[in-house]
Amino acid sequence: MNKLKKLIIYILNIALYHLSKIIPKDRNIWIFGAWFGEHYADNSKYLFEYVNKNHSHIRAVWLSKNREMIDLVKSKGYEVYYTYNVKAILLALKARFSIFVQSNMSDNLMFLNNKNTKLVQLWHASPFKKIGFDDNKFSNKKKRSSIKQMFFPFINEHYDIIIAQSENDRNFFKSAFNSKNIIITGYPRNDYFFCKKISHSSKLDIIYLPTFRDNIGSEIDLFTDYNFDINKWQKYLEKNKIVFNIKMHPVNKPSKNILDKLSKSKNINFLDEIDITNTLPNIDILITDYSSVFLDFLLTNKPIIFAPFDYGKYITKDRELYYDYDEITPGPKCKDWNEVLKWIEKF
Repeated sequence: MNKLKKLIIYILNIALYHLSKIIPKDRNIWIFGAWFGEHYADNSKYLFEYVNKNHSHIRAVWLSKNREMIDLVKSKGYEVYYTYNVKAILLALKARFSIFVQSNMSDNLMFLNNKNTKLVQLWHASPFKKIGFDDNKFSNKKKRSSIKQMFFPFINEHYDIIIAQSENDRNFFKSAFNSKNIIITGYPRNDYFFCKKISHSSKLDIIYLPTFRDNIGSEIDLFTDYNFDINKWQKYLEKNKIVFNIKMHPVNKPSKNILDKLSKSKNINFLDEIDITNTLPNIDILITDYSSVFLDFLLTNKPIIFAPFDYGKYITKDRELYYDYDEITPGPKCKDWNEVLKWIEKF
């Protein structure tokens, strides 16, 4: 979003913010969104579909900035609008609840962050890496934006409800979001694991899910410097009928060099889909580094291989962890791709 467009949206939201404070709210209008308004996925998606199927008296509305996602949601028979559509704004002005997985600012409409609309933070992971006010980078950014908050009061979010998966999660969310109303419910997306029919394939499915690094939109290469021999892997994968799936974090992408190299292998598959929940139940082995996705995958009772190749660099440059990494991760820790391959062979 260029600076002029962003400024126009902010100014528009100032007017809507003040208007929303005087318009009566309808407790049966719920606004949903996820991942910067770009994707139909995660906890928002599964709660949205549950509400549509089980609570017909609630008008559940999905907002998106992505035309493809709008068509997808519409094809399922659900109510969906472009985020800045007039009808979406009129409904949002009357909505009692705004529900999201990142922030109301990023996932839904900014002006919904007012005292009369209830903000429901579903979040998108158990707190494994430090987040919010516990993350020093985020805290410093919040301090710098205090002047901005005077002009645009809706950027200072305070959540009315946050959901969590455990008492530990609740404690971390309290400090990370400076909030007290945290309810232990489990995550809507994980219910899917127990209602989805597992498909069985003649091939073994492995997936590599690295966590977020650097900045939004960064290109990441986690292969070249860690002894990934594509010829060796291709022979092994083909011989053992294994599909090696790779899914980058939603805000990162593979470097062009590594994408070109690995895409030539018929047994290596880069996944574009954002909603990995659909895929996880059918995966046989998970490979990850510092992503809390391993906590979701534990529900499947299948093997996990940890690949913290750049641990020292990660915790100093990117994000500190809430836990001692070796104590909390239940599986082998590998130093490079050669060790990963050995553990795939063992499993």
